[in-house]
Amino acid sequence: MADMESNEPRRFVVLDFYRFVAALGVFIFHLKTIDTGISPAWNGSFGLFVDMFFILSGFVIAYSYPSTSTDAGSYFRFMVRRIARIYPLHLLVLLVFGLLFLMGIKGATPRSNGPDFIYNLFLVQAWGITDHLSFNSPAWSISAELFCYLVFPVLIYLAASVRPVVLALIVALSYGILAHGHLPIWHDRSQMYGANFDYGMLRALPSFLNGVLLAVLFRLSGNYRRKPVIVGGIVLFLVAVLVLNVYAKPDLAIILFSLALLFTAVGESAFVRFPGSEWLGPLGNTSYAIYMLHELLIIVLFEPAWRHFGLQPAAFPLFVAICCVVLTIAAGLTYAYVENPTRRLINRLAPPLPRTLIAPEISEGNVVEVGESLRAATGR
Repeated sequence: MADMESNEPRRFVVLDFYRFVAALGVFIFHLKTIDTGISPAWNGSFGLFVDMFFILSGFVIAYSYPSTSTDAGSYFRFMVRRIARIYPLHLLVLLVFGLLFLMGIKGATPRSNGPDFIYNLFLVQAWGITDHLSFNSPAWSISAELFCYLVFPVLIYLAASVRPVVLALIVALSYGILAHGHLPIWHDRSQMYGANFDYGMLRALPSFLNGVLLAVLFRLSGNYRRKPVIVGGIVLFLVAVLVLNVYAKPDLAIILFSLALLFTAVGESAFVRFPGSEWLGPLGNTSYAIYMLHELLIIVLFEPAWRHFGLQPAAFPLFVAICCVVLTIAAGLTYAYVENPTRRLINRLAPPLPRTLIAPEISEGNVVEVGESLRAATGR
């Protein structure tokens, strides 16, 4: 087995590719609304890919966070790096939406107003302080992620304080209460899976904690890291996509996504270099920009093109393919000329890591890989 040592750089490029696929899935979920005649075959619950984002973020961040970093400086460094990852592109797109608003182009969020701009500026629009989506509506999930970053020390402490089976029960209980507990903040059971402005940060919380649990389990999987395991992970991911498109069962999709991410990470870690990483990695880099840019491009480019050319619902499959290519190219350029440079610039504000902990960057959020993040904390 070609397992990687804990102090070597590890980028989970297949997980990055899952994120790329999921970002395009959310895009298609929103693009299908441009014509009411589009086939129901496109009306899957791809909006639930957002919950996979939360799980994946929790996994990568918990996996990467040093278990020995418990001081305020470490947390400040963590927050600077997370803000550097999510905020520059969010701010740029928000400013463009603000310009469109001043021009009278309101798009999918016609109720946007001045206070909404402030909420979006400070990324609190998913914290239950407003009763509608506004400006770049997909950014609600970035607001929810920020909430998870703020409570991350509590989550990582919890993961370090209890056995994995207890943590799994806590994760299951959190899903059960928030998704099916008929809480007064939501009108119906399972409304959590559709929450965004209405306490969307509570929708993110159990999935983010789920990702922390997966990081714990990954750390305990050292003796099972074999290349064939990744096949099971890929199959589970494809089944999860099928479930979303055909059956729309959120709880089942969450379970399948969780298993897919864990199996894929365990299997991929057996490779020194995963085949195809030279193109999987760059595609993964575009995922955040795809997610943040897609509604803007729907408003200013894709929907006007659909109307201008008088396209009919039968043309939607080809139209989707073309739009996905255009969006991916735009996202790649945005990553190269906006995300990456500004992230590096802001990261200079973060306190440096102790020399004994410095190691190359890894995937999501480009947080720092520092080795056995949770193993020491869990006593394993």
